[in-house]
Parts: sequence; structure tokens; C-alpha cells
Amino acid sequence: MAVIGMIHKYGAAIKNHHLPFAIAPTGASAVLLFAVPSSPLAQPRNVILGHVIAAQMGVFMYKAFENVETSLEWLPGALAVGLAIFFMGLTNCYHPPAGATAYLSGYFSADVKRVGWWFPLFPVLSVVLIMVGVAMIVNNICRVYPVYWFTTVHFKDNRPETQVEKEVEREKGKDIEEGGDDNDDGESSTDDSNRNGSRGSGTSSCSVDIQDEVNSIAGNETEAQLAWMQARIHELEHELNSLRAKHAEHALKHSKTYQPGML
Repeated sequence: MAVIGMIHKYGAAIKNHHLPFAIAPTGASAVLLFAVPSSPLAQPRNVILGHVIAAQMGVFMYKAFENVETSLEWLPGALAVGLAIFFMGLTNCYHPPAGATAYLSGYFSADVKRVGWWFPLFPVLSVVLIMVGVAMIVNNICRVYPVYWFTTVHFKDNRPETQVEKEVEREKGKDIEEGGDDNDDGESSTDDSNRNGSRGSGTSSCSVDIQDEVNSIAGNETEAQLAWMQARIHELEHELNSLRAKHAEHALKHSKTYQPGML
């Protein structure tokens, strides 16, 4: 928003020709882009197409009612919002703040009067592209954005078995085997088997939790959840790596501190 404000304030062409640039609905878009960047509603496809479609519907309704008597001034804004929702649904690019763009551009806005049919491209498209660009820089410092750009693949029809699921199953099998070996060793070394049993139980519990989470994600069959799952897979991979590191560290520590016949 600061970048948009500075361009609006100091842009030479904008100042000289008194062109609009800052539009109010982008404030609501900023909340989605920076607060919940993983939401399907905050992805570039939804943000860009949503605002452009809404602005186009607003201008269309404004032009259609431009010469109508003033008693119907309330109508074009309402119709613009309805048409924007309809076309956003057809293109599967819902973006709630775009409803405000449609309403403002259809309600005999002064900005629309000055720019006319160019309003969806300037300032709407220009401002939205700047916001998405800044969101990509800021969000990728500590998060992943965008989760996807354009996707038309249905989750149910194209759902390959992920490498993460294979790794989870492999780790789970290893933990079960190690837990069994620890129980056998317990006949000759009770304290040692208890330590190994606790280690195997804790590791197995973590793997089961990760597997349950993968299964719960795989149960959702919406297009947006596919993109979210891909981002979550990266997090699960980090959890698996951390689990392996702790497992190896514990095994190394145990091999140094325990020798057969110590008890």
C-alpha cells in the first residue's frame, strides 16, 4: 500500500493528467495477501482476474446507465456486483475485495468518468500487479507465495502418490521393527530396552501423526486444497528430516553410553 501511495503522490504522469491510481478495494486485498497468503482467495489468479473482471462489469454497468435518470443511480452498482460474482464463478477466481471494485466503478465513480473503458487496465490492473509483486517479495521471506499461479487440474482426477507418503510409511516400518528389536533385547537388559522402547514409541507416534495429517489433506477433493497440500508437503518433508536427525542423534548417544553387560 505504501508503494501505491508513493506512486499516486509522486508519479509525474498521474499528477499532470489528474489520473486515478489508488483504489480503496486494494486495502481489503492487502489483508488477504499478507495475512493469509496461503488462502485460495489470495492467489495471483484470483486477485488479478477478480479485480479486472469486477472493474470491467462496473464500467459496463456505468456506461449502460450513464444517460438514465438520476433516480436509478443506485442500480448499476448493485448489478455490477452481481455480474462480477457470476463471472468470477465461471472463471473460478473468486476474490471478495473485487466486489467493492465492481460497486465503486458502477456507482457513477468520478474515476470511471475520467478514464472510461480503460479503468480495468488503469488503474485496476496496474495497482493489482504491484500488490502481487510486493506480496511475492515480502511473503517469501518466511513463507511460500504464491501457492499456485494458474491451476485447472482437479484434485480427485490427478492425485499421484507422493514421495512424502512413501517416506512416512518407510519410517513407520523402521520404527516398528526397532521397537520389536528393543523388546527382544529387554530380556537381557531391562533398562536398555525401556530406553529404546521409549525412543521407538516416540518416533512412531510422530510418524503416525504426520501420516494422519497427510491422509486428512488427501481426503479433501477440491482444486484449491491440491495447491495447499503441495505447500504442506514441503513442511512435512522438513518434519521428516528433523525426525531422522533426532533418531540418529539418539542412536549415536545410546551406542556411546551403553555397552552389553553393564547391568
